This record gives sequence, C-alpha cells and structure tokens, in this order.
Amino acid sequence: MSVRFEAPARKAIDFAMVEMERAGDGAFSSLHLLLGLLEPAAEGALAALRLLSVNPAALQLDARRDMHLARTGQLPGEPADAAELLLERARRIAEQCGMAAIADADVLMAMAQDQRTWASRILRDAGVTPPLLWGVYPEARGVLRPPGEANGAPPVPEPLVIPDVIFGVPTPAIPVRTGIGYDSHRFAAGGPLVLAGVRIPGELRLLGHSDADAVCHAVTDAILGAAAMGDIGTLFPDTDPANEGKDSIVMLKRALVEVERTGWRVAQVDVTVVTQQPKLQPYRDEMRASLAAALGIPVSHVGLKGKTNEGMGWIGRGEGLACMAVATLVPHTGVA
Repeated sequence: MSVRFEAPARKAIDFAMVEMERAGDGAFSSLHLLLGLLEPAAEGALAALRLLSVNPAALQLDARRDMHLARTGQLPGEPADAAELLLERARRIAEQCGMAAIADADVLMAMAQDQRTWASRILRDAGVTPPLLWGVYPEARGVLRPPGEANGAPPVPEPLVIPDVIFGVPTPAIPVRTGIGYDSHRFAAGGPLVLAGVRIPGELRLLGHSDADAVCHAVTDAILGAAAMGDIGTLFPDTDPANEGKDSIVMLKRALVEVERTGWRVAQVDVTVVTQQPKLQPYRDEMRASLAAALGIPVSHVGLKGKTNEGMGWIGRGEGLACMAVATLVPHTGVA
C-alpha cells in the first residue's frame, strides 16, 4: 500500500512486525497491530485511551492472551488480511478528515470500526467504541486549533456515519447513559456567591441548606440520574444538620464515588446557568477547571454557559438563578 504514515504510526507498525517475527507467527494479525498501538511511540492512540480512561496495560494483557488462544486454535478466525484491511480503513479515515498522512489515532479508529477483527473485540469489551473515539479524536489526532487559522490546522472532522450493520455483522449497542440535573436558589445579601466550587466576589450569595452551589447540585443530580440513583437529597438530605453549609464539591465527589461503584464513570458534562447577574464569563474557565478536577475528566469534556432570562420572571427580576446540567456516563474500564 503506497501511503504515508506519520512517525508514531510507522513506529507502531514496525513494532507490530517485530512482534510477529519474534513470536514466529505466520501472519500479520490485528493483535500484532494492536500491540504496536499500545507502545509508548504510538502517541495519538495512547492519548485517546487516556482520554477514555482505558488502561493500555490491561489491553496488552488481553491482546497477548488472545494471541495464545489464536495460536492454539481456540479463537474464531479473523480475515487473513485483517491487518492490511485495517490500515486501508485508516487511510480512508485520514483522507476523509483532510489529512495528508495516516496517524496512529486513525489506525485505532479503524480497529474500533472493523468488528471482524480480534483487536476490535478487545477494544469493544474495554468500552472503546467509534462514537466515543470520535469524541476524543481531535485531541488524540492533534487537531486542537480552529479551522481557518494561519497555522494551517485542518478542521475538526465530522463523525463518520456508523451503520447498524458493518460487513454483515450487527453493530452492538453502545453502553452510554445520560442524566439531566436542575437546581435553583434565591439570592440573599452577603457574598461571596459559590458556583462550581468557585467563590465569586460581590454582595450576593445563594440561599440554601448547604453552600447552595447550584452548579454542583445540578451536576450531581445529572450523574446520579444517569445511574438511576435518585438525586442529591438521597445522599445529602437537608434534614441532616451535618449537611448544613456543606461544600458542594465534596458532595459531588461523594456522588461520583457512589456512581463508580455501580460500574459507571462520567465522560462529559454540559452546564447552563441562567441568571441576570453576575456575569459568569470572567469565571468560566475557573469553574470548568473546578468541575473537571472534581469529576476526574479533562477540562475539554466540561461545557459551561451563562444565559440571562431577558428580564423575564423571577430570574429576570434578579431574585435568584437556575442551573441545568447534562451528564454522560460510560462503563468504568479502569484508569490509565
């Protein structure tokens, strides 16, 4: 195949070939290629796995286990030219995204898409699915700058359409859960105002049993709702004196622990705060960073917007604020 590979992809393929020759295997399989992508030289593939909180070492163990099973005839076969077909698929992915050369992240994406291969099954069992990979693809691929900038960065690609059936094999259900959270509080005299764990100076605060952090409360309800575990009042009832004035970031972290015990983890949250005052833009980055730290996810996976109510209703009259949050949970597959 006459194509160009970026250096990390080339190193991953070279490692895979060496691994095949060292083991005395007669054919280049998807498992050899997967092991190459799990080597430190494969920067983009490892970055994608880190962003999805998947442990590369666990995948290596799975790949070597399946290699043994394949050698002893205990594993159903894959196409004889599976590795070459994966590299051809990676070429098409890179081409679709306007890239001049194939990156290791493209090979990982191809591997997740082609469900006929041994490597795809390992990735699927670890929760590495094409839709989730597309969510971290720009960062893993290094496409971090907006299109049209003078630095020549290519645009972030549109996701590929993933059919219900690929090569005659039904696409498995994607294990994702979504929850919605809502909270509102009245304003009271005497600051500071606490939102997303960030103290915003001023003459207003929110009135509530805890620190009245409406952002944290909405996010907490969203992740608990996605896991079908009730709401924040289930864990922290306002009838309990111990919760009076409680730090809502601490409450959010406790809810996260309870959710992870059920086998789920937070992949992404999106928050909208509706208020006439204060303006949140100066504090937006700090609020996103605070939520990301509490949830153990990248800042790039935290959305936060401030909206006014155009002077309408109790929010428009400046009596208080409201917050809405959406959280996405995926299976907890370990930490890289």
